[in-house]
Amino acid sequence: MPIVDLDRQQGFALISEMTSTRNLLAYGIRVIRTGAFIETTRDPILTMLSIGVEKLYKLTLGLIALERDHQWPSAKETKAWGHRLVPMHEAIMEELRTRTSDKSQYVRGLFAEVDADHVVLPIVEALDLYGRMGRFYYLDQLGDNPQPVSPDDAWQKIENAAITDPAIASLYQRSIDHIGDNEVWNVFNGTLNERIATAVERVWVMIAVCGRNHALGETGGAFGFDVHPDAVGRQ
Repeated sequence: MPIVDLDRQQGFALISEMTSTRNLLAYGIRVIRTGAFIETTRDPILTMLSIGVEKLYKLTLGLIALERDHQWPSAKETKAWGHRLVPMHEAIMEELRTRTSDKSQYVRGLFAEVDADHVVLPIVEALDLYGRMGRFYYLDQLGDNPQPVSPDDAWQKIENAAITDPAIASLYQRSIDHIGDNEVWNVFNGTLNERIATAVERVWVMIAVCGRNHALGETGGAFGFDVHPDAVGRQ
């Protein structure tokens, strides 16, 4: 796949950034799926995913601009987004809604799944909050400048959204009914964490597949193959 409209140095920078993005997302999702206690893994998860999703979104927005303007956005333009993942998410979804309208049913189906997934936005909101200020929540509290929302609260909103799925709600009720049964709770927590991990992965795969299917320009094709979760196994 060609890397067009970028010079040699920019091409290597894009490859390095795609590798970083892929690894951060892969490790963050792996910890969600395998971590025993969210109390000990929440900050590593939020750290890796807030950076990984920010990189994924800024690369996606950069590719959209590259196709439109035939040059990568300046550092100043990219930094203007800050760590605000919610507006980045909204801008990308709006772009891809149009850009996938003439694509295959498979591509449109992946977009529709993300668009309809009620767990995605709480995740993006939590990562947005953590990237902007939540990572320093307790330092700010120590310095008499408390933030309005804690990382615990933001993560709880993700779990609350996931628990509205009927299957997970049923497991949760079973756990409440068998409050002292650790095995029942382990099944519930494992299913809950898998639902959250799946939502993150769903966004990741959708954007990569959009790139592979020419929804992000010619260079987006190379991006789609290199950033996709399948590429993790080729490292």
